[in-house]
Amino acid sequence: MLFGLDIGGTSTQGLVAQYTAGRWIVVAQANGPSANVQNVSAQAAVAALGQVAGQLGLSPLPPGTTLHVVAGSGGVDTAEDARQLRARIAQALGVDPAHEGLETTVVHDTRLILAAGGQDAGIAVIAGTGSVAWGRTADGQESRSGGWGHLLGDEGSSWWVSREAVRRALRHHDMGLPADDLDRAVLRDRGLEAREHLIADFHSHAERTEWAGLARLVDQNATVGHQDSQELLLQAATHLVTAAKTVATQLGVTGPVVVGGGLISHSAQVRRAFEELAEDAGLTDVVVLEQDPVMGTLHLAGQPPRP
Repeated sequence: MLFGLDIGGTSTQGLVAQYTAGRWIVVAQANGPSANVQNVSAQAAVAALGQVAGQLGLSPLPPGTTLHVVAGSGGVDTAEDARQLRARIAQALGVDPAHEGLETTVVHDTRLILAAGGQDAGIAVIAGTGSVAWGRTADGQESRSGGWGHLLGDEGSSWWVSREAVRRALRHHDMGLPADDLDRAVLRDRGLEAREHLIADFHSHAERTEWAGLARLVDQNATVGHQDSQELLLQAATHLVTAAKTVATQLGVTGPVVVGGGLISHSAQVRRAFEELAEDAGLTDVVVLEQDPVMGTLHLAGQPPRP
């Protein structure tokens, strides 16, 4: 039995699959809160994993169950990161990490994007709550750009777009300019009456998943012709293409490029800009993922775990 996990910055997606007639068949899926420790505490991460596993009948793990876990998560940058995530998954299942019958493969969530696109080699770009580009060649060379977390980067992500919308509103206030449609949309979403209140609001509610949702307001305003919103989304796409091009240059490849994540999936403007800029940058075979990244665990489960 396979337990697949996509641990994102906003939510955790899980699935259970059985191997039948030479392929994995999904029999159940579940969603829960983020279990990414870049966003939540280790305790909250275990609780979120337990919630998803419980919905799938895996917490506690039924006696005698043989389970292969394939988990993709942001923030898995070292062997120690992977070990800690394996331990949290085992805790959520109610067993020891060395439990007989439990095999756990942990990868960076960019590998899920590439795998969900049916690729073993190429470039994966995540444009969700956070952002990162990662690539792998057929002979196993790897390269990465970004994925440093919101305090150090995440340019082009929904959190970045949201923060820039807040910064824009504050700049307008400092310049004595009247609030425009985007400024007012941000204030309504935050339940505030004046732009200067955004400063305390932002610093007292620093959880990035809480703010990342403002990106949808930018997208809505861009759709109806708000010029600054359109420019902000173009900047986001530019950051994402720059990350992908950095990886491509390091690996000496041009594609395929598989792109996933909530921002690019839900924003036609970011998607269109990314595709156009990627072509200008010489990137080829650009595909925007149409299925959930967690489906990439099925592809990875058919491969031997990487050391």
